[in-house]
This record gives sequence, structure tokens and C-alpha cells, in this order.
Amino acid sequence: MSARRIAVGLLVAVVGIGSIFWAPAFGLLVLCIAIGGSFEFAQLARRAGADVSLPVAIGGSSVYVALAFFQQMNRYEHGLIALVAVAAVTFGLAQGLDHFGSRVGWTVFAVLYLGKLLSYMVVVRQLHNGAMFTLWIVVVVVVTDVVGMFVGLRYGRHKLWAQLSPSKTWEGAFAAFVAACVVGVAFGLTSYIGATWPFALAFSAVIAFAAQVGDLTESAFKRDAHVKDSGQLIADHGGVLDRFDSYALAGAAAYVLLLWAGRV
Repeated sequence: MSARRIAVGLLVAVVGIGSIFWAPAFGLLVLCIAIGGSFEFAQLARRAGADVSLPVAIGGSSVYVALAFFQQMNRYEHGLIALVAVAAVTFGLAQGLDHFGSRVGWTVFAVLYLGKLLSYMVVVRQLHNGAMFTLWIVVVVVVTDVVGMFVGLRYGRHKLWAQLSPSKTWEGAFAAFVAACVVGVAFGLTSYIGATWPFALAFSAVIAFAAQVGDLTESAFKRDAHVKDSGQLIADHGGVLDRFDSYALAGAAAYVLLLWAGRV
């Protein structure tokens, strides 16, 4: 853990958390993550022997974020899905028959992974008291990432999934889950959220679990592509996907829980 890595991590955290308190800034940040992630995902696909139609991935992901920001997802998503499917097939044919099936499949998945899933962070931000709920998600994810990394490096002995992520350990994963639940419940019980303790615990536990699964999902794509990092955009932290992979599943999980709790 170099001082530079810590400094860059703190800077990213300050920018990300600060953007939560101004909805347009947060929407723009998620849009940038979706676009940057599309470029990196396309590179991973090529290294894995597949392909992604980048214009479709970027365009579809961007529209998803825009619909979430303007609260038009329910009205236009069905049309967007149809348009993405047609565009993926059309661009796939234009690029030739080699890897046509995988190109269409990876392209559609890129839009869902980087567009639809990430857009739930924006959907939650646009809810009543959305800034606090979004901050709650970020706090739980950050605690999960930070505690898992530090405990894993210092005390980790048993590999969580050596072939998938050599640096992750059961000790780190367990400590991250417990710490995220404790901090998440404490935050959820504050007057800013006003959640009951059962919901605060369920929310924190599901987000912590989803964050770790999201991290492992991105690791699976990297192992398939035989690379260590998805990119080099963020100094000492790898690429956009390396830094924000946990939020795709965490945001979607948070939305589902809030929907079930009648907060949406």
C-alpha cells in the first residue's frame, strides 16, 4: 500500500462522495464511469477472443443513465432494449461474420452491465432523500472494499477463490462483511435515514454481499482476458472497472430493497 495509492483513493472518494450532494454532478460521474467502463470492457472482450460494438455499448449505456436521471426509465426502457438489440445485430453484421454471435452477446451484455445496472445508482439518487440513500450505499461499499483489502493483506491466510482473485481471502471477505454491516446499521439508524434496525441490517448485509460479488464478477472478466487490471486510467488503482465494479450490483440490490420496503 503506497502513499500514492492511498492519496489517489482518497481523492477519488472525495470527488465521488462530494458529487452525491448535487444530482447533476452525480449523474455526470456515473455517465463517465459507464463510458469509460465501456472502453475497458471492449478491451477485455477482445483479449478474451470476442468483440464489442463500442458505439452501441457507449450509446446504450449513456441512454440508460440519462433515462435514470430524468426519471423516464419506466416509460422508455422497453423501447431502449429493443433498440439496443437491433443496433447490436446491425453493427455486428457490419463488422463481419467472424465472432458475430459473441459480438452481439457481449455488446448487449455490456449495455446491461454498464448501463442498466449502474443506472440504478442514479435512480436511487433521484428518489426522495436519495442523496442520503446513495451515501448509505457508498459508505457500505467503501467499508467493504477497504476493510477487505487491509484485513486480507494483514491477516489473510485462506484464499477465497485463488483462480479468480489470488489476493482475496476468506478472512478479508468475512471482516469486510461484518464491518460493513456494523457501519451500515449505524448509518441507517441516524436521523438522516431513519430506518428500522432490521431494515438497516438487511440493507447493509445485502449491499456488502453484492459489492463483493460485483468485485468478483469483474475479476472473472479480467481472468478470462488474462489481464491484471481493466485499464490504467486511475493511477495505482487500475481502470474504471477496477475502481467502481462493486457499485453495479450494489446499486441494483439497493433499488430492489428500497422497492420492497415501499421507499420507491
